[in-house]
Amino acid sequence: MPAAELRRLLDGVGRDLSAFLVLAAEWVRLHLPDHAEPVIAALARVLDVPANGGTRQAS
Repeated sequence: MPAAELRRLLDGVGRDLSAFLVLAAEWVRLHLPDHAEPVIAALARVLDVPANGGTRQAS
């Protein structure tokens, strides 16, 4: 597999994980409001993505 194709695939995985974290953060805030920020931070660590994508406040 060419390096450029691998980079494209990995970039897509990163975007998907970040999008998942946003959705998971919304769910956590709804169902575990007293524990939301620590749970979101733990998810971000496990997924190895920046937490800022999942810590935006839902409107």
